Amino acid sequence: MSDKEVQQIVDYCNANLNLDDIQRAAEYGYPYLALCVIDTIFSIGAHYNSTTNTVNRFRSYIGDPPSFSIQDLFNLYQQEKIEGMATRVYENKQRTSTKNGILKAEAVLRVVELLLRYDVENTQDMERLYDDAQFEADFKQIPGQGSGISLNYFYMLTGHENKIKHDRMVVRFLETCLGRSIDPAEGPRLLIQSCELLKAHYPELTPRSLDHEIWKFQRQQ
Repeated sequence: MSDKEVQQIVDYCNANLNLDDIQRAAEYGYPYLALCVIDTIFSIGAHYNSTTNTVNRFRSYIGDPPSFSIQDLFNLYQQEKIEGMATRVYENKQRTSTKNGILKAEAVLRVVELLLRYDVENTQDMERLYDDAQFEADFKQIPGQGSGISLNYFYMLTGHENKIKHDRMVVRFLETCLGRSIDPAEGPRLLIQSCELLKAHYPELTPRSLDHEIWKFQRQQ
C-alpha cells in the first residue's frame, strides 16, 4: 500500500461515486439491533439477496413490530429452539463453515447470549462496546467469527462510522481500481486512508458512508 495507490482510489471514487449526496448511516440502518445481528451472521459467505430474504422472512414471522429487543430474540429462541429458528423462522439452514460449521441460526443465538451478558438490548447500548477488547475477543470465539470481518460489519450496521466490512463489493471495487488482489486486512485500511483525503471536499463523508456508496455502485456493475 502506497500514497500513490491511495490517491488512485480517491480519483477512482471521484470518477465513479456520487459523493455529493452522501447517505448517512441512520438512513440505511435497521430499526432494531436484533436485525443487525441476523444480517451480520447470515451475510458471511452468502450472496446479499440470500441474506435480505432471510432478514425479511424473520421480520414477517414476528410481524415487524416497532421494537424488538435482544431479550425478545432470546425469548423467541427459547420458544422455537435452534432447529425451529433455522427451518420455520429464517428458513435458512446455512452453516458458518462448510467444514465443521454450526448452523448460522445457532451463531445468532450465541451473539444474542453474548450481548445479554454485556447488558446490551438495543442499538444505543452498543456505543459503550465499540472497540471493547474483551467484547471483541468474546465475539471472535463464536464459530465462524474469528477473522473479525463479521464484527466490523456488525459495528457498521449498528452505527459505528469508522468500521468497514471487507466484503466482495469493496474487494471488487479496489481490485478493479488498483489492478491487483487485496487481502482482508488491507482493504479497510485503504478505504479509511482514502476517506481522509476525500473529506477535504466531502466533510460529511465517513468510512461507513463511503463503503455504502461503493456497495451501491458495485451492485450496478
